[in-house]
Amino acid sequence: MSSDGRYWPTLARAGDGSVTAAVAGLSRWERTLWALVGVALVGDLLTTYYGLQIGLTESNPVARAAIERFGFSAMVGLKLFAVGVGLCCRRLLPDRHGLLVPAGLAVPWMAAVVVNLSLYAMVL
Repeated sequence: MSSDGRYWPTLARAGDGSVTAAVAGLSRWERTLWALVGVALVGDLLTTYYGLQIGLTESNPVARAAIERFGFSAMVGLKLFAVGVGLCCRRLLPDRHGLLVPAGLAVPWMAAVVVNLSLYAMVL
């Protein structure tokens, strides 16, 4: 195996390394999915925050422990950490599998938003 970029095309992209150049190199679908990641992240944070305010509890034991110890900002930190790991992993994937990372972040977070909203309907 060589390092000519044939096996790891995302690591061998030409460009100036700026965020604009990185985003321009993504497909339209992948950009859309990353935007959905942002919407899902904000939606999950807002619905979780509201749920905690009305007396619901966080079901994820890791997030629950972090919130109990450090407050709600720990939840923001956990989400940003997950996005950071996703971005690092995305750099390691070939372009043909590029949709997996943002989809893997957006789908569970959107599902969490739906679950949170359904819990509100039962509680309120």
